[in-house]
Amino acid sequence: MNRAVIIHGWEGKPGEGWQRWLRHELEEKGFQVFAPQMPNAMLPILDEWLTALRELIGQPDKDTYLVGHSLGCYTILKYLEQLPNGTKIGGVVMVAGFAGNLKHNIPVLSKFYESGLNWPSVKARCSKFVAIGSERDDYVHIQSLDEFAEKLGAKTIINNDWEHFSGLEGITELPDVLNSLLEMAHPDEGENIH
Repeated sequence: MNRAVIIHGWEGKPGEGWQRWLRHELEEKGFQVFAPQMPNAMLPILDEWLTALRELIGQPDKDTYLVGHSLGCYTILKYLEQLPNGTKIGGVVMVAGFAGNLKHNIPVLSKFYESGLNWPSVKARCSKFVAIGSERDDYVHIQSLDEFAEKLGAKTIINNDWEHFSGLEGITELPDVLNSLLEMAHPDEGENIH
C-alpha cells in the first residue's frame, strides 16, 4: 500500500492550508496518510524532527512518499541522507523548500540547516523529486528550484499564485502536489486532477 507522510514547516501544524485537502484526496486514492505534529514547531531542533520522522516511518520502502512544506523539506532531505545504503523510497514533493540560504537570516532556523546536505547520499535514496516554488516567496529564493533540479534531478514547478504556500495565505488546495504524487505512484495511469 502506498503511504504518504506530510511534514509541516516552522511554526506549522498538521492539516494547515492545503495539507488537510491533500490528505483527504490521497486517502480517497487509497494512500495511507500520516501528518504528524513535529516537536517544538516554534523552536525546531533538527535531531528532534529527524527522530520523530524516523519513528513514524519505521521501515521506508518504494511505496513511501514524503511531502514537505518549507522547513519540512529540509527535514525530509536530511532524513534521506541518513538512511542506510540501499534503501530507496518512492518519491518526494517539496513545497517552498530550501537547503539553506534563505532571503532573511532567521536565527532560530539557521542552526537547523547549518550542517548542509550530502546531495549524492540524498539522491541515492530516491529517484523521483518534485520541487514547487514561487517567485513571490518572501522567505525562499526561487533559485532553490534550480538547486534541486541540479543536485537531485528534481522536476520543478513555478506557481506564482501563492507566496510561501502557507495556511496564512488562505490556500486550501494545491493540485500541483497531488498530481505530482499520483504521477510518481502511478506513472502508467496518467492520473491528473484539475
